[in-house]
Amino acid sequence: MSFLNKVGTSISDKSKSAVKKAREMTELSSLHSQISAQEDIIDRLCLEIGKKVYEKRESFPDSELEEKYTAVSNAYGEIERLKTDIILVKGAKRCPHCGIEVSLDFAFCPECGTAVPEPQPRPAVENIVIRPGDVVYYQNDSAE
Repeated sequence: MSFLNKVGTSISDKSKSAVKKAREMTELSSLHSQISAQEDIIDRLCLEIGKKVYEKRESFPDSELEEKYTAVSNAYGEIERLKTDIILVKGAKRCPHCGIEVSLDFAFCPECGTAVPEPQPRPAVENIVIRPGDVVYYQNDSAE
């Protein structure tokens, strides 16, 4: 076999190998992408399941989850407090019945007619001491 034939055969073999590797990499990428899509579906469904379990926690108490139930309830309470603070910063108040934003000028809610009291000033909170035992850390079991 001549030198040029050997070089041609070698180049042909290398290009076939490169094409095979490229196809393999494409297939692997596609499979990894499909796995990721399925994991996203699982995460979304588990989140929905978790929300349903939390919503029905009174009917199906679970001592293992009680700490997390409390943490979620506290977070919801903090969200409501922050929403109220946003309304106050905007110079308004919140209807205690329907929850809409009402101008400070109004004594009654324009939506439902409920009397809306003047917002009470919140006391300043300073020098809060949080002991290490009071902080609960949750490990994200889904993160790997």
